[in-house]
Amino acid sequence: MPEILGWLIVHDEKTAAQTFNLKKGRNTVGRVSQKSPSDLMIQTEDRYMSRPHCTLDVKINKMGQVDYVLQDGAAQPDGTRKNSQNGTFLNGQEPALHPSEQIYLKDGDTIQIGETKMVLKTFRMSESLQKAHRQVEGSDYTRTILSFT
Repeated sequence: MPEILGWLIVHDEKTAAQTFNLKKGRNTVGRVSQKSPSDLMIQTEDRYMSRPHCTLDVKINKMGQVDYVLQDGAAQPDGTRKNSQNGTFLNGQEPALHPSEQIYLKDGDTIQIGETKMVLKTFRMSESLQKAHRQVEGSDYTRTILSFT
């Protein structure tokens, strides 16, 4: 079993709470799909979320710290990269990430894909899944970006 280096916790008004373990390496995130599966598949009715929607690369840097790097879109089986349909947003801010942009995240950052929001919790700041859940459940929801057409 791969070492757990953090969690993505769905924290949204419309989508049921769900927790995903983050492993070292590439973690693709998206809507549940048998045809185009992601590593972390969110159970949702969110039609604005792509099946593979974004990528969260979890790496150990030269200082021995864990880096969490977010990018819109995901690698395809043929090696190309496909961007999401509706963008990836960070901490309720517009505009969406540019497809080539790679953003270093910190504990507590909120990622919005489609209309669904998830909070990054790091092992270093939370120590356990239970503590991470309590921290997220006790926080307010981040503003939802409503710029979908």
